[in-house]
Amino acid sequence: MAPENSHSQGYFRLNILNYNYLCFDKNLFWMKKWIIFLICWQFYLTAFAQATQVAGSAASAKEMNTVFDKEGGAHAVVLGYFIELNGGYSRFGHENVFLPGISMGLIFNHHWTAGLTGSFIGNPKGLHFHHLYHDSASATWHGANLYGGYGGLLLEYTLFPKSRLHLSFPLILGGGYLYFDQQQHHNGATHTYHDWRQTYLSRDHFFLVEPGVKAECNIIRTLRIGITVSYRYSPDLDLNFAPAGFINQFTARLGLRFGKF
Repeated sequence: MAPENSHSQGYFRLNILNYNYLCFDKNLFWMKKWIIFLICWQFYLTAFAQATQVAGSAASAKEMNTVFDKEGGAHAVVLGYFIELNGGYSRFGHENVFLPGISMGLIFNHHWTAGLTGSFIGNPKGLHFHHLYHDSASATWHGANLYGGYGGLLLEYTLFPKSRLHLSFPLILGGGYLYFDQQQHHNGATHTYHDWRQTYLSRDHFFLVEPGVKAECNIIRTLRIGITVSYRYSPDLDLNFAPAGFINQFTARLGLRFGKF
């Protein structure tokens, strides 16, 4: 009997090792995939930078074309800066979400941007999900509100920044935090603040990457308006009651950018 038990234990350990190896191999596959994607993205932007290098050197003395400014003259800024207020529309699961945000950073030689950005769920009273989970004791469905946000490093390359209308390619690398919150009324006599009980159903931190493309317009020398379409991807969000790919969605964003361009 002892040899059989030893053989069974060895077989069980082997299965666990195989399972752990498969999970690690799957995570490694996705990590390699995104590393290759980011490397290709960098080569793509570098190719554009080389293609516009000659034009960029001449543009250092070229005027900034805007919608309303009528004055000409040279406009050479080696190091600029900006602060941006923006609002985005996206979906988390099957629910519409409003994502107000703010960004700020430095602009190098008109083309390259490096800074920080952040957005949060701006729906009044949070993003509400009906019928989120089923209570077997009372045989009823319950809903909850989703709160949180995300942010991180903002990298961006701009094509022909002195043209009135131009294109930019932003990339966000960062993380976020989301949680489901439920408020239940537990005192039928009154309706004061203390009569509500708050319960955190689920919460999680996550990593994300969000590449995009932006059409931007120079309104005046210190103001730009841009419309961005991006895709948000998080490989490791593990939020109870939320399906896989819960926040992996497209986002449309309108932004007002103030600064020295």
